Amino acid sequence: MMTKSLKPLILGIFILSFTLLIAQFFRNDLAFQRTSIDLGQWWLIISGNLVHSNYPHLLLNLAGLWIFGFVFFDSVSLKTFSIATLFLSAFVGLGLYFLDPDIHKYYGFSGALYGLFLVGATTSFLMKDWLTGGSVALFIIGKIIWDLIYGGSSSSAELIGIPVAVHAHLYGAIGAIFISLGLYLKHTKKK
Repeated sequence: MMTKSLKPLILGIFILSFTLLIAQFFRNDLAFQRTSIDLGQWWLIISGNLVHSNYPHLLLNLAGLWIFGFVFFDSVSLKTFSIATLFLSAFVGLGLYFLDPDIHKYYGFSGALYGLFLVGATTSFLMKDWLTGGSVALFIIGKIIWDLIYGGSSSSAELIGIPVAVHAHLYGAIGAIFISLGLYLKHTKKK
């Protein structure tokens, strides 16, 4: 059953998708570039999440974003989606900047996207949809652990033309913990 939250969340995903498509035309100017950030272009910490190494990379992240929308249309509000997207983009960028000094350039939305899926899982848990929440959380956490142990998929790296930044996925997941804690506290306060 579709609820009122369908249209606002899907509209938010449409706007973000359009933003990612437009940002791709400026990918060299908006990419996370450590030397430029060191020179004061701090916005690249966030904008690096909006651009992709190539169009297959962009399409992979857009597909994931739309899957997120269709899985969580009835549990994630537009407000939660918007705040989480901004927070997770900043958290991933800051994590890469401060904790991964060997990464000089970063492209992609996947770190924030992994975090969004975990935020969605949390909202499902709060709505007592244990199957959706549990399966999504197990899949995302399992994928992150797999990638940390065995490295990112070589076929994905070949497709996107750069190594998979597995730590970006980890930082997205850690950022999702903070958002999920806030959602949980807000939920318990309502009761």
